[in-house]
Amino acid sequence: MLKNMTGIFALITIIIFGSSNASAEQSPEDYEVYSYLNDAFQSQVSLGEKHHSLEEINQLLDPYFTKEYQQSFLKEHLFKEEAGYITYGTDFPAYYIPFFSYDEETRVISEQDGEFIVYEFFASEEDMPSLYDDHYEYVKIKETSSGWKVTDYGFEYETPEFVKSNEEEQEANIVKTFSKANVSINNTYTIGMLANPFFHSFPNTISMMVSHLFHAFNKDSFLVTR
Repeated sequence: MLKNMTGIFALITIIIFGSSNASAEQSPEDYEVYSYLNDAFQSQVSLGEKHHSLEEINQLLDPYFTKEYQQSFLKEHLFKEEAGYITYGTDFPAYYIPFFSYDEETRVISEQDGEFIVYEFFASEEDMPSLYDDHYEYVKIKETSSGWKVTDYGFEYETPEFVKSNEEEQEANIVKTFSKANVSINNTYTIGMLANPFFHSFPNTISMMVSHLFHAFNKDSFLVTR
């Protein structure tokens, strides 16, 4: 019984420390990114609240978007009127920051080049009319000399490649974690056998321990003990 309890204790320890490590590996910048994107979205929405000059529009958007992104957004949504420039509501909000939920459904991927990809899967609601089927929306954020800037916008019905790659990497990490957990439990189990007072003899305990260790290092081999 002692050896079983020892193994269970090892498993619990691995799960606890594994969970702590996973939490530590989560980007501490996620909430900063969410706040930044919400402010960027508000700057876009403010263009529809009243008329602005082009200089005012530039001042509102420049802290959040690259020049190229601003041009694409304004070309899509900006209208010139006698009182100035203004945007209107639209059913096709291309280049607007998506309506992220900013909870567990919103994912942030950190790329090796310092770029962030923020995305979310949006499911169509069956009980409500919708212009879109199930789809993904995302934006890319890049660190520049003047701070973070939104560089790109995407809308895709198929799963984007960066999502597939991220999911495959997470699955590989889970497999690796369980593999490490299995090895740790096996080794602890062996030590538990040595400490088990219910074995009939110490020589029997030693032989079983050696066999178990031998198997842990070479799972294709085994040692017969008597």
